[in-house]
Amino acid sequence: MSETDALSKFDFSKVTKPGLFIKFEAGKPLTLRILTVDPMVTTVTFEDEKTGEENLQTKFAFIVYNFTDSKAQILSATPNMAKKIGELHTDPDFGEDIRKIDIKISPTGEKLSRKYDIQVLPKTNELTNEQIKECVAIKLEDKVSDGQRMSFYKPEEKVIQVDDEEKHTPGVADATKEDEVVIEDIGDEPINLDDIPF
Repeated sequence: MSETDALSKFDFSKVTKPGLFIKFEAGKPLTLRILTVDPMVTTVTFEDEKTGEENLQTKFAFIVYNFTDSKAQILSATPNMAKKIGELHTDPDFGEDIRKIDIKISPTGEKLSRKYDIQVLPKTNELTNEQIKECVAIKLEDKVSDGQRMSFYKPEEKVIQVDDEEKHTPGVADATKEDEVVIEDIGDEPINLDDIPF
């Protein structure tokens, strides 16, 4: 009985669909539209295995539309990546609004030696109403645990744990939610990105 050689022709990329959070692979650039201007910030404390010192790892979570994988996702950015995004957001050469440009992030290297090259693309993709609805459906507060919006974040003040309750050191604003905007229906008419509440 002859056996069919399906293994040599199978496209595994169609099986491993991307999740909600972007996972970078070296050599695989992604084209993204960042749609969040008040990202969620999380800080995790961990002990360095070699030195035994306490270190902090800070991440900035943005809602993005990933044109490469055709999916709304969350970009969990390092401080250096978030800084570059902030620079592009305020650059007058790119319209001073990160939500109106597409960027290409090209990762190189593995693990601790990984670097990210971030470039603005000369041509932007048009976001469809369906793509925007997919992005609006992601609630950062629900998906990013133990985070707070950048507008409340005070990096110079440390969060401490007391009796299983999180307490902020004096001067940190409580990260209470502002009045949330409820989107009841998004029609078929063109959407102004400035009207989106993230």
